[in-house]
Amino acid sequence: MQTSSMWCLLRSATRVCRRGVGVAACVLACAAPSASAGSEWQLQKDKNGVAIFTRDVEGSPFLAVKATAAFRQPVEKLAEYLGDGSECMQWRKMCKSSRVLQVNSEDERLVYQVLDLPWPIADRDMVIQSVTEIDPASRSVTVRIETQSDAYPLQKYTRAETSSQIQLRAIDAENAEFTYIIHVDLGGDVSPALVNSQLVSSTLEDVERLLAMAGQ
Repeated sequence: MQTSSMWCLLRSATRVCRRGVGVAACVLACAAPSASAGSEWQLQKDKNGVAIFTRDVEGSPFLAVKATAAFRQPVEKLAEYLGDGSECMQWRKMCKSSRVLQVNSEDERLVYQVLDLPWPIADRDMVIQSVTEIDPASRSVTVRIETQSDAYPLQKYTRAETSSQIQLRAIDAENAEFTYIIHVDLGGDVSPALVNSQLVSSTLEDVERLLAMAGQ
């Protein structure tokens, strides 16, 4: 979705629309479905306005993680930090490279990413399809991510499987709520216990980095 279109829809209630640079809805380097079956969310960390939750996911040894935070930014400004998939989002530490493979529409695109994972885990890659949904009534943007591993040939990396949801919701004209849910299957012989042990800290660091970019 181009930023200009996004802003027009988000501001339809006040009939204000601005022109802007291109912003699309590619999100997270490793993330999870909001509707993943599993246990209830358990609060693991609440620091500097960032709340981090985890829960079990049915059929997976890897935990899901959810982060929420409030931003002193209009929702359309916050959306700019999501990028368009042509490069890594600066606040995502583990993204090594990102490029768009195919643009299906203003709301949908296919993206190839390489993940820079901490030792001793080898780097992974993924092919993700992002779809943006905008609700002018609630002034919210929801981005849904699903892996499409068969859409691009295998490379030298083990391919990760991922799915996610990220939502930006306007609290008022100058403030927004940021929520995303993360689940990842890195494939290969990586230890789920090792991955799970780092979820809370790595997610908190990413959101704190985004807050810093937003001047908070």
